[in-house]
Amino acid sequence: MTNGRSHKNTAKAAMNENIQAPSQSVPEDNKGVKGTENFLALEQQYQELQRRYSALFSLNQLSQECDDLNDFYPQVHRTIASLMTAKNFYIVTYDQTFSTMEFVYHVDENDDKPEGVIDYKDLSGSFTHLVIESIQPLLVTPTIEKQLQENGKIKSYGTSGTDWLGIPLLHNDLVIGVMVVQSYSEKIRYTEQDLKMLTFAGQHVVGAMIRLQDKERLTSAVNARTRELMAQIREREKSELLQESLYRISELANDASFDINVFYSKVHNIVGQLINATNFFISKYDQESDTVEYVYVVDEESNQPAGFFQTRKLSNHYSELVIRQQKTVLLTKEDMKTLFESGQTREPTAGEHSWLGVPLIYSGQLLGVMVIQSYTNQTTYTQQDAELLNFVSNHVSAAIKRREISDIERQSHELLEQQVKLRTLALEEEIVQRKQAEKRLKHTASHDSLTGLPNRSVFHDLLNHAIACNKRKPDLAFAILFLDLDRFKVVNDSLGHHAGDTLLKLIAAELSAIVRGKDTVARLGGDEFVILIEDLDTDNEAFEIAQRITDFLKEPFTINNQLVFTGTSIGILFSDKRYDNADTMLRDADTAMYHAKDNGKGRYEVFDASMHQRVQNALSLEADIREALEWQEFIPYYQPILKLENEELKGFEALARWQSTKRGFVFPNDFIPLAEETNLVQAIDLQILKKSCQQLKTWQDALSCHELYVSCNLFCSQFFSTTLPDDIENILKETGLKPENLRVELTERALLENTEIVLSNMKALKRMGVKILLDDFGTGYSSLSYLHRFPIDVLKIDRSFITNVHEHENNRAIIKTIVDLATNLRMATVGEGIENIEDAQLLQKMDCSYGQGYYYAKPMPANEMEKYIIAGKPFA
Repeated sequence: MTNGRSHKNTAKAAMNENIQAPSQSVPEDNKGVKGTENFLALEQQYQELQRRYSALFSLNQLSQECDDLNDFYPQVHRTIASLMTAKNFYIVTYDQTFSTMEFVYHVDENDDKPEGVIDYKDLSGSFTHLVIESIQPLLVTPTIEKQLQENGKIKSYGTSGTDWLGIPLLHNDLVIGVMVVQSYSEKIRYTEQDLKMLTFAGQHVVGAMIRLQDKERLTSAVNARTRELMAQIREREKSELLQESLYRISELANDASFDINVFYSKVHNIVGQLINATNFFISKYDQESDTVEYVYVVDEESNQPAGFFQTRKLSNHYSELVIRQQKTVLLTKEDMKTLFESGQTREPTAGEHSWLGVPLIYSGQLLGVMVIQSYTNQTTYTQQDAELLNFVSNHVSAAIKRREISDIERQSHELLEQQVKLRTLALEEEIVQRKQAEKRLKHTASHDSLTGLPNRSVFHDLLNHAIACNKRKPDLAFAILFLDLDRFKVVNDSLGHHAGDTLLKLIAAELSAIVRGKDTVARLGGDEFVILIEDLDTDNEAFEIAQRITDFLKEPFTINNQLVFTGTSIGILFSDKRYDNADTMLRDADTAMYHAKDNGKGRYEVFDASMHQRVQNALSLEADIREALEWQEFIPYYQPILKLENEELKGFEALARWQSTKRGFVFPNDFIPLAEETNLVQAIDLQILKKSCQQLKTWQDALSCHELYVSCNLFCSQFFSTTLPDDIENILKETGLKPENLRVELTERALLENTEIVLSNMKALKRMGVKILLDDFGTGYSSLSYLHRFPIDVLKIDRSFITNVHEHENNRAIIKTIVDLATNLRMATVGEGIENIEDAQLLQKMDCSYGQGYYYAKPMPANEMEKYIIAGKPFA
C-alpha cells in the first residue's frame, strides 16, 4: 500500500532530479553553447518548480483558511489546474460504513454530474471503484485501459476519454474519497510526474476536507437542533395559546354578567384565535322535538336561501350529519358534491369550499353542533383542524352547559331567597337532630347495640388505662371478671333469638345494678360479659360481686310467659405487675372462666399459673389428637346390646378409644371434650365408624353372624354437614358392609340447629337403609313434636334415669312414659347403663326392648368382642 509519506518523497525526488545539474562532461569546443543551453534549461525548470511550489503553498494555505466545502472544492480545482491541465476534474467522497459514494464536486466537458448518494456497488468496475479497492493512485492511458478491459477489471462508464488520473484520498489509512483529472484530447496527456504531483496535493486536500466535513456536520447538527427547538417553541406557544383559550372559555361559563349572545360571541372570538373561523355558528339540538335551533350565526355568504338559519326539523343539511353520527364531519367541495349526488345532503352553494362541524356533547348528552366553514380556496380545513376543534368543543360544551345551569340557577335565585327563611328554621332543627345523631353514633361506636353496655373496644381502653395506673401506683389494685352464660345456646336455639336477646338485656341490666358505681360492665359479644372492678381494697370485694352474680343467675327468668334457667361461669383475674396489656389479661381471665365451666359451671375460679399450664396442655393434647388421626390411633371398643327378654346378642355400640404412641391409653373423658371443642371429633367419629364397619364385615365373613349390627355415635355437628350421607355411603362401599347392619346415634342437640339440613341427612340415611338412634333421650330440651318430624327408629333412654331405677320411683315413671311414647310412635327402646339385675328385670317389665351396660359387659376391644360373640355369653 502506498501511503502519504511515500507519495511526498516521490514527488520531492522528482523535483530534485529536475534541479540537479548534469554530471557528464562536455567537449571544450561546445562548452560555450552547451553552457548557455544548460542555463536556459535550468532556468525553465526552476520557474516550473517555483510555480508548483506556489501552487502547493496556496493549497496548504487554502486548507487552513477556507471555511466552506462549497468554496473549498472549486479553489482546489483552480490550484490543481495551476499544476496541470485539469479541465475535467471531480472529487468523490466514499463512506465505508454505509458503502456509499457522492460526487461532491464535478466539472466535465462531456458528462453531467451524478446527483445524490450512490451505492458503492453501482460504480463497480469504474476507475474510481478501482482506486478505492486498490487504495493506490491510478494513471489510465488508452493502452492500460485496453488491458484492464481485456482482463475484465473495468466497465464502461460515461464518455470515453484519453487519459484518466485518480488518487485515493486517505485518512488514517482509510479511503475517504477519490480526486480525479481526465482528458478527452490527444494533446493533453498525463505522466507519472503528474500522478505524483496529484498524490502529493491530495495529502493537503484530505486534511482540509476532514476539518470542513467535521465543521459541516457540526453545523448541520446545530441547525437541526435549532430547528427542533424552534419547533418546540412554536408548539409550546401553540399549546399555551390553546390552554389560555380553554381557560378563557371556562371563565366565560362562570361570568354571568353578560347576555347569552355576548357569551356565544366571545366563544367565537376565542375559537377564531386558534382556527380561521370567519364563518361560525352554533346550533342547539332538542331531542324531544327533534329540531335544530341556530343560537349564534356569523356568515359572510349572501347566497344562502332565506330561512337557512331558522329553527327546523332535522333534514338534509350538513349539521344533521354531525347530529346523527355524533362525531366530527370534515367536508371538502368534492365531498359535498358526492353527498348531494348520493342523496344524503342538500346541494352545496357555489361558494362553499370547506366545511367542518363538531358535536357538542356533555356527559354523553348531545347539546348541538359547532361549525366553521370557508367560502374561499385560501382556507381549507384539515384533519388537524378537525382534531383541534373537536378538542375545543369538549370545553365549549361544558361551558354552554354550565352557562345554561347558571341561567337556571339565576332564575331560581329569587325563589330560593324566599325559601331561605323557612329553610333556616328547618336547618336549625336539622342541626339539633344531627348533633343528637352524632351523639348516638358515638355512643353506638363505643357501646353494644343490644344491651347498651360498653363494647370490647371501650373496655379494652379502660383496662389498659387501669394497667397503666397500677404500674405507676401499685396500690391502685383492680380485678376483671370474665362471664360466660351457661346453656345460653340451648335457650337461644329452643326459644328463638328474640328470647335470647331479651335474656341478654335482662342480665346486662341486672349486672349493672349489682356492681358498684365506679365499676364497668361490658359485653364482648355473644353471651360473654366482662366487669372491671377498680380501687380494690381486698380481693374479697371481687369475690362478693362474683358470688352475687352467680346467685342471681341461678334464679329463673320469665320470658314470653316461660321460665328460662341459665347460669354463669366466671373467671376472676387480679391485677399484677407482670401484665402489660389488656389482651393478655383478658386471655387469662378467659382461661379462668373455662376452668370454672370445666369444674361444673355455675361458679367462679381465680386464675393462677397452673391454669395457663393446663391451657398449654390442651394445646399439646390437640396437636397429639391431630397426629393420632393421621396415624389411625383411634380404635373402637364394643359394648354388647342385648334383647332383654332372652339376653340374645343383637349388636353392639362402638365407642372411641385412643391407644396413643406418646401417651399410652387415653380415656375418652380426657380427649373427647377437647375433640368436640376443636371439631376434631367429626374426624374421630368417621375413623371409628369405618374401622367398626370393617371389623363387623370381618366377623360376618368369619363367624357367619350376619344378623348383628354396629351402632356408631356421631357428634351433632356431623349432621350439619351436607356431605354426611355420601361419607357414610363411601365407607359402606369400601368395607362391603350392608347399610342394614349399621346404626348411627345422635343426641337431641342435633335436632335443635340447622333442622332442615339435619332432616335432609336423616332422610338420606334412611333411604340408604341405615337406622337412626336418638341417644341420651330425656335429658335435652327438644320438643316431643320433633319425634314426629324426624325419622328416628330407636330411643336410647339415658343412663341417668336407669342407674338404680328400682330405688327411684320418679325415674320409673319417666322410663315408662318414654317406653310408651316410643311404642306409640313405633320406635324401639334401648336402656343404657344397666348395672344390676334388678334394673334389667324392671326395664323388661316396663316393655323396654333392649339394654346395655356393665351388668352384661363392659366395652371391650375387637379380640375380646370376638370371643364374646363366639361364646354367646358375657366375656369373663
